[in-house]
Amino acid sequence: MREIFLKFVAAVAVVLTLAGCSGNPSVSESQCVAGDWQTVGYRDGVNGLRSTQLLQHQDACVQHDVIPDRTTYMLGWTQGMREYCRPLNAFVTGERGQRYYNVCPASMDHDFQVAYKEGRELYLARAAVANLERKIIARENRLEVLKAEIVSSATSQFDPLLTPAQRIDLIAYTQRLTEEKSRIQAEIPELEDQLSERAKRLDALTQTLASVT
Repeated sequence: MREIFLKFVAAVAVVLTLAGCSGNPSVSESQCVAGDWQTVGYRDGVNGLRSTQLLQHQDACVQHDVIPDRTTYMLGWTQGMREYCRPLNAFVTGERGQRYYNVCPASMDHDFQVAYKEGRELYLARAAVANLERKIIARENRLEVLKAEIVSSATSQFDPLLTPAQRIDLIAYTQRLTEEKSRIQAEIPELEDQLSERAKRLDALTQTLASVT
């Protein structure tokens, strides 16, 4: 019976591989052979993964003729999950922008959700500030490039070897560059105002959370 089961799971694994769904194995060969499923379960639990992660371990280990021990895995997973579900970890998980898979038991889920949302709010506030900073830098860099291109294009128009058509094209190109430059010059102050507002919100949020914790 065990041999038939292993052949069946191996066949499924081959199909997934051919479909491009295999990815990297969730556990190594040495972990499969060692059989310390309580430790593996604890690792998954403390990282907030669902217990169904065991199915991926099963797919990885069947290649080495090993079947994970579900009982010891679940023992470790439950222990790790309870560590994961602590409010302090919930806040850190949200602050890092990590996903919550709703693994906490009902007795711990409410407190986890509250702390997680606070951390998530801080993560999103920081991300908004960082995104605006990147936009401003990108536009400032583009502006410098445009200034150089406008000078080069305008200077090239005086080349006596240009045909009338080429000179017209250069004039039109310079105009497009100038229009883009004007648009970016108008955008930068607007983005800077948005950044200032977002930075104030982030600072207020940080102080609020600091006073709570």
